[in-house]
Amino acid sequence: MDSSSRAGFLERACSSDTDLKSEIEALLNQHDSDSFLEKPASREFPELFESEMESFSAGKRLGAYTITGKIGRGGMGIVYLAHDSRLDRPVAIKMLPADCLKDPRQRERIRREARAAARLSHPGIATVYSLEESGDDIFIVSEYIKGRTLRQVMKSSRLPLNTLLDIALQTGRAIAEAHTHGVFHRDLKPENIMQTDSGSIKILDFGLARIEGGDYSSTDARLTRTGMFLGTPAYASPEQLLGTDIDFHTDIFSFGVFLYEMAAGKHPFGDGESIATIARILEGDPPDPSVEDPSIPEELDRIVRRCLQKRPENRYSDMRTILNDLECLHDTCGAKPKRLHVSGDDDTSRERSRLHPLWWWQFHQAVAGFGYYGMIYPQWRVKQWLGGIEGSMLFFPLLIAVMIAANLRLHLWFTSRFYVSELAEQRRKVSIWIRCADWLFVCMLAISAIRIHTIHAIIATLLMAVAIGSLVAFTLIEPTTARAALKDRLKIED
Repeated sequence: MDSSSRAGFLERACSSDTDLKSEIEALLNQHDSDSFLEKPASREFPELFESEMESFSAGKRLGAYTITGKIGRGGMGIVYLAHDSRLDRPVAIKMLPADCLKDPRQRERIRREARAAARLSHPGIATVYSLEESGDDIFIVSEYIKGRTLRQVMKSSRLPLNTLLDIALQTGRAIAEAHTHGVFHRDLKPENIMQTDSGSIKILDFGLARIEGGDYSSTDARLTRTGMFLGTPAYASPEQLLGTDIDFHTDIFSFGVFLYEMAAGKHPFGDGESIATIARILEGDPPDPSVEDPSIPEELDRIVRRCLQKRPENRYSDMRTILNDLECLHDTCGAKPKRLHVSGDDDTSRERSRLHPLWWWQFHQAVAGFGYYGMIYPQWRVKQWLGGIEGSMLFFPLLIAVMIAANLRLHLWFTSRFYVSELAEQRRKVSIWIRCADWLFVCMLAISAIRIHTIHAIIATLLMAVAIGSLVAFTLIEPTTARAALKDRLKIED
């Protein structure tokens, strides 16, 4: 961006805030003379990092842990591979650099990271084993993840749509779990997301996490101040770059950035962490990912656009809603690429969607729900024919069974259509209720059929047929369709 364009941009962006304009102009002048944002500290001051590597070389012992190698360096610590002699297992050890050990705020940050990660128990989040202190050293001992970072995965090849959605869904579930416990990561980026050798996703590095509630928020306030930036600029939200108050919406923006990267094969706001990249995050709107790859579905474009809205309130309301949209894209689209409309394509797509196991499971739930309601009238006639207490004892238990079994099945159908990420949890909650109601329904129909077979043989035959059919359906057919339609989701979320 030339100087005249830059001046015009600043005038428009900061017209009401002269202090902010002056601060940005000072940064830009510094950038013109020294591109400090684009130089890692390890390259600028190699002597500091060489001494660190010598201090913690292979064989050094830290309590029960023996350093075996260096894994890498994060935003606020160095990560080593070590051997835990007590439990005979490899672990990852994250510790402060030597020049930060005397800084109370840095030591408190690493304690906060351990507390934040320890609050979370999810297969998509690396497990923290302990926070240790050995002499002046303070370090986090955590699960060692063998695999590749998402950055390495993206560099090896462009991700197919089904792989992209699988990674996005696993990552989104882990982020949603953190948000549920009041933990905001604030530094989500491909380098902090690992794919294990088995294909599972793990989120690492909660060093900049914010914990909501209790004494945690006051601790965060002591460690930061208004206008102070924390994070990685290329993946930071506009409000994070400006140093204003942030919440879970900043993780949603970061999620949108690397979702765009996976889809389009490039950063939405330009590579690197230069002033130009930061300016585009604050003001620019990236093209849709499908501009880079026309095979990307329009629905994915829409999801990314909403994640990358400048104003937090215009983004998704929470990670669960993003998961709903991604899962619907995966299920209904079957991870198929977008294609040009040809006469007959809509009919073909609808026909293919009917072949998906999820569609048949949904069909079964809807038919069973409405079918149960359909048996209320015949049973009412049984009540009239038998009369008295006997008629009532056969009618009202069946009515209760219908209300429970039919309503909960229709609830699952609705959830599978519009709140997919909640389906596994809802099935766990209502399964026992549905099964008890099913048995009550079948028993009442069978008993009624036996009681009226000499009075109304046709109705008795109908009741017995429905009873036997329902028994076969909920004991044999329904479990089979559920396994076929939901096995991948239940394997991840159960």
